[in-house]
Parts: sequence; C-alpha cells; structure tokens
Amino acid sequence: QQKKTTTPKLITDKDRSESPDEVLTKDSLVVMENQSIPPPPPPPPPLDTDRLRSATNSDGLLAVLGAAQVLKAMQDGSAKRRVLECVAAIEQWVEQGSHSMSFRLASWRNLCAAQADLKIATRNDSNMLAFISKKAISNRKMFATRLQETVETADFESVGFLKAIHTMLSQMNSPCLRLELLQYILGLDNRYSVAHVGRSIELAATCLSISATEQQQQQQQQLIEDTNHQNDAPEITASL
Repeated sequence: QQKKTTTPKLITDKDRSESPDEVLTKDSLVVMENQSIPPPPPPPPPLDTDRLRSATNSDGLLAVLGAAQVLKAMQDGSAKRRVLECVAAIEQWVEQGSHSMSFRLASWRNLCAAQADLKIATRNDSNMLAFISKKAISNRKMFATRLQETVETADFESVGFLKAIHTMLSQMNSPCLRLELLQYILGLDNRYSVAHVGRSIELAATCLSISATEQQQQQQQQLIEDTNHQNDAPEITASL
C-alpha cells in the first residue's frame, strides 16, 4: 500500500488536531526566513583623526585634520570651556605683569624658550621691548577682552565663533602665549603655526557653511511641501 504524503501548511485552529509534523507555524516560518538572510556587516570603525594628526608632517593634512578637530571642539563644548579658562589665565598674567617688570622679563625668556617648538620668530628686540614697555600687557588684555566678547555673543557651534577666532588670529604679529592659548582652545598641538590654525579654521568654516546651506534647502523644501498640502486640503474637503 502506497504511503500517503501530505504537504506542510500553516497551522489554523481547525488544524490543531493534526500531527505536529505535518504543519508549520507562522513563527517557524519567520525563523526559517531570518536564518536565510545573512546579518549586515558591522559599520567601519570611526577615523582616528588624533592619531593621524600626530603622525603627519604634511601642511595640507595638518590643515584638514585640524579642521576636523576644530569642529569636534565646537560640537562637544570643549572650545567654550577652554575659552573661559584662557580668559582667567590671561587676566591673572596681566595682574601680575602690571606690577612686576621681573615677571614680564621672565615671561619673555619663557617665550624665547618656546620658540623652537612653536616655530615663531620671537627672539628680537621689539618683542623684548614689548615686555619692558608693557605693550605685551595691552596686547594680552585686548586678547582676553575679545575672548570674553566671543563667549558672550557668539554661538560656539556656528560660523560666528570661527570668524571671531580668525579675526583675532589675523591681527597677531608675533604671538606666542596667545597662539598657544588658541591651540589649546581648538585642541591643536604646538605644530600648528598661525598659518596652520588659520587654514584649519577656514576649512572648518567652509564645512559649516555647506552644512548650513543643505539644511536651509531641506527646510525650504519641507515648507513648500507643507504649503502644497495645506492648499490641497480644501479641495479634498469640498469633494467630500
């Protein structure tokens, strides 16, 4: 006698009495379907820009990776926090320097010692005279004032913050402490000269401008769609 064969089917309340070998539940079909689809590959690890920045000596790469670091400092809030720290440090230096020429001369000697690391020409008579004549005090006091104004007026996640920093940078002649503070604020190392910091800020500003333009276009497109939807609503109501 030929054995009767049956085709598996989805189980229903009517089929509950049948043999469990002859029916397939919906859950078992879902499991079989999931087993046949391979899992998606994991996402690539994030780019370690800090490691790349420390390993390169290329001016172009320093500017690009510096721009990435500048944007990171703006977004995570570290730039604003460091600006406040720098303002307090400069005000303390101005207070001590205003009452002591020996303190100002010691600062000038420290400036000369940092010359090799910062790659800035500072060992000349005009710079020493600036510390003797208190010109360095007025420069740093003005720098602290502009930093404080930036904190009070600029949005640290917008191009306005970068414009403020770039303006201060463009007005520096032979900075040392001020450049070092800007490097600290933006999270850059001491290989970033005035020119390097300037290029990094310009690239970061370009990235923000492109992002802002795309966001504005999306908002305009959404506004157009919402307006069209509102104009279509009375026609639908009238037809009903």
